[in-house]
Amino acid sequence: MKWTLKINGRRVKWQLSDVVAVVPPPYFPPLCPEREKLNGKHPVDCDDNLRREQLGRKTFEQAGWRFIDRKALRPKKKGDRPPDKKDIRQVFLSERGDVLIETDVAVVQLNAAAEMKPSTAKRILAEDGLKIIYQLSFAPHVYAVRLPSGRSLQETIDALQDKPHRYIYAEPSMLERISGRQAPNDPLLEMQWQHEGDFGLQSLDAWEITKGAGVRIAIIDNGMEIYHDDLKDGIVGGGYFQPGPGTATATFVKYQPGMTYFPDSGHGTACMGMAGARANNGNGGCGIAFDSDLLAIACAIDQTASQLTLARAIEYAINPNGVDPNDFTPGADIISCSLDTAHDVHKVLEQAINSATTGRNGLGVPVFWAVNNVKEKLSEDNLCSLANVIAVGRSGEGGKVAVQCAYGPKLEFLAPGINVLGPAMWNDNDEWSGTSFATPLAAGVAALVLERHPTWTAAQVLQRLRDTCDMPSSLASPNDRYGHGRINAFRAVNDPE
Repeated sequence: MKWTLKINGRRVKWQLSDVVAVVPPPYFPPLCPEREKLNGKHPVDCDDNLRREQLGRKTFEQAGWRFIDRKALRPKKKGDRPPDKKDIRQVFLSERGDVLIETDVAVVQLNAAAEMKPSTAKRILAEDGLKIIYQLSFAPHVYAVRLPSGRSLQETIDALQDKPHRYIYAEPSMLERISGRQAPNDPLLEMQWQHEGDFGLQSLDAWEITKGAGVRIAIIDNGMEIYHDDLKDGIVGGGYFQPGPGTATATFVKYQPGMTYFPDSGHGTACMGMAGARANNGNGGCGIAFDSDLLAIACAIDQTASQLTLARAIEYAINPNGVDPNDFTPGADIISCSLDTAHDVHKVLEQAINSATTGRNGLGVPVFWAVNNVKEKLSEDNLCSLANVIAVGRSGEGGKVAVQCAYGPKLEFLAPGINVLGPAMWNDNDEWSGTSFATPLAAGVAALVLERHPTWTAAQVLQRLRDTCDMPSSLASPNDRYGHGRINAFRAVNDPE
């Protein structure tokens, strides 16, 4: 059965799968014991040959989910006990093959006047059987709501979407694979060529001018090792979103120095290190903006979550008080995210990203996002195609675009992303490859620029990065495969006389 619905204003078709999903036990560990210790990298990240459906199912299985054939729900003989109905979830496949698991949560935006009171919204939503879980702060009248029981998800969402007089949009919050855009490591090259190599960032010259002091960089990922010797002294805030089993919502837990648990991930640890690993401490290498302040924000901690949770992670980065009413710390100056989502980008995620224009007291927060590590048109990536996303590709030590990297007019620029040295799990260091690691390097260069020009808007920062890229003389700028070229940190911060 195909279900046609609206996601972010586009009609999409989801196919009902032949299997159903069984919710994992309540205390299934976020980092399951079956995973292999491959420098902190989740094993499914290391196999590019899996189809998206296989990859999605494997990720959910490693997070404790079980998939069973629908026919298995019918007892074959007396005494057979199928799983409890409350633990059974419908599974859908997007047109690209993403695995989507239903929840009882949706996100709606009321089509109402700006002065609507919360009590009025509550009453209107209750008329459709919707119960408010929380209101989101990045757009007017946006609510995460609990759906009524007693009818299918398709029937409920179709009924809500058939009421445009009441709802600007109504979208289901599906659980999906949200994981790092990481490619397998290539053979080891010289340590930290991203700083010192001929085709690196020219960091040493840039550090004579600025080191990013006081600029707040939010790294959003599945987790990070907050007590890594190269990271712990730079983390000033953040937190993680702890999901309940099988739900689209998550509880936010604020970062506190000395906290005994924080989700870890080799991918997120490396991403944070590329941007802001500390210098002059006798450990490993250092990040491009090693004096910056780091916000560690973990979501989709077992690589499965809803786009609602990812949107809340962005919301926290921009406006911590919007997520935690007791948190009055400043929001981020820069956001770096290297996570992938299902192809259909939900409106709530786009709204969260667009709200970055209001951050920094209206100056705007640049949002850097990694493109895919495959040779595909960037126009096919609905996330990196969003207007407010700064799409970053990767370059190699030879200065050329990587063999596997998305391309197109939306590509802004390249940063080192093959065999770049950075922190790894268990207080180690390793070489990493992927656009995932190019992106926080680009974000870190933006931090260097912002230390020099704290009153610049997000648009001005982006334009400075564009204008100071290195582009082969034989190519016009911008170019579909290079964007505006390879980022050059020294040129970006070396103001002309």
